[in-house]
This record gives sequence, C-alpha cells and structure tokens, in this order.
Amino acid sequence: MRFILTICLLSLAFKSYGQEFTIAVNERDIYRFKDESGTWIGKDIELAKAVFRRTSHQFKIISMPWPRVLKGLESGAVDITLAAAVSPERQEYALFTKQAFRYSHYMLFAHKNKLDLFQSIKNLADLANKDILIGALRGAIYSDSYNELLKQQKFVERLAYIDNDQKLPSFVLKGRVDAYIDSEIEGKHYLLKQTSYSANIVPLFRITSDEEAKSKIMFSKKTVSQRLVDEFDKALAELHKSGEYEKISNKFELPKQTL
Repeated sequence: MRFILTICLLSLAFKSYGQEFTIAVNERDIYRFKDESGTWIGKDIELAKAVFRRTSHQFKIISMPWPRVLKGLESGAVDITLAAAVSPERQEYALFTKQAFRYSHYMLFAHKNKLDLFQSIKNLADLANKDILIGALRGAIYSDSYNELLKQQKFVERLAYIDNDQKLPSFVLKGRVDAYIDSEIEGKHYLLKQTSYSANIVPLFRITSDEEAKSKIMFSKKTVSQRLVDEFDKALAELHKSGEYEKISNKFELPKQTL
C-alpha cells in the first residue's frame, strides 16, 4: 500500500513539470487572434508567452465561443483561459490566480441616434428601469456590479446576448440593440477600424472600477492543482515586477485619435 502511494505521489510530482496546457480562448482583435498565416498573435498571446517562459510548462491554444470555453473548463476538456473575471459561480469549477493577468476596463457603447435614451443613465443599475436594450456577450462577467444585476429579472430583460463579441457593433447598426458592452480598448479599436462604426457609435462610460479591471488566469479544477496555480501566480508577479508587462502593453496602445 505504501509502495502504491509513493508511486502515485511521484506520478503527480512528475506531471507538475513540463506539462503542456490547453488554453481555450474566443478570438478578439488586439488581444488574441490569428494572422494571415494562422499564427496566434495579440496582447494576450504575448503575455501568455511571457508568463509561461517563467515556468517549466508549454501551452497550445484552441479557439471556441466564450460559452464553450467556460463549459470546457467546467468539464476539464480544456485547462486554462485568459483574462477572466472571478465569480462565485465560476469558483465552483475553476481556480484563479491572485495576480492580475491583464488590466482592462469595460465600457458602454451606444448608437448616436439613441443618445437621448442615456441622458439620465450614470451606471448599469439605471438601465433596469429604462426601455433600453443592451448587447452583451453570453457568459461574460464584466464587473461585480454586472454580476449582481444579473440576479434581477428587470435588468436581465434589458440584455440581448450574443456568442461573438466582435459582432456587437453590427448588432447596434442593425437596430437590434441600442447599446452594447465591450472592452474599452477593443471597442474603441473597432470604431477606429471601420468608418461605419465610428460614424454611428460612441463610447459612453466605463462600467468597471480599477479593481474590477484586473482580469485573472482561470484554470479548470478538473486538471490543474492549486500548487500549479501558485506557480503561475509567482510567474505573474515576476512579469509585473520586471516591467515586461508594461513593455508588452505599450505595443498595443490605441492611436492618439479622438473618437
């Protein structure tokens, strides 16, 4: 019995070194997307490489819609996803780093023709009592306050879900929603990228605090131990302390252009 226990412990110890983790992501401009040759590039990809260089592990990336990413983590079909928010529901099946993987705010973007609807709105909670429809990514947790508001039926009735957040601007242009929630950097990038977007859509206000802007690395409890999460936390701390995080982030700053 003691011999079998020793073998099991040695097996677990061996697996903690030199593992290859499967990272599942939904493709997003700036953060993680494939170039013309099919190679993964973007801010999150460079940050992931910088983190993994500080460990003994390797990774491969697969792409799927965000709801499937979460299901994959829950079932253990995938090991990791990047830049995720912590919630009690997710903590049932996932572990999170304590250190931030990336800092990014979320904003509300609205159609210019609908701005009068938002004159008295200062935060998401105000939407519950307004006849306004907001586009949101299915399964996303943009902020703690957003997560709490999802418990209110009145607020949920104001949301129209979509599985691909890159289509949110077109959702507005087609008149299916009055506004939508998106990453501040990525959302503004889309507006600058297409004149039809910038001519009709404007950013309104942030829905996240500075603390809520800290996204984490999220791990499946089915395949990753807390000890391994601690190893990645150490790597993240070294990444931020070294200044490499700022160096990578600066490469992906938006042009100095007013929307």
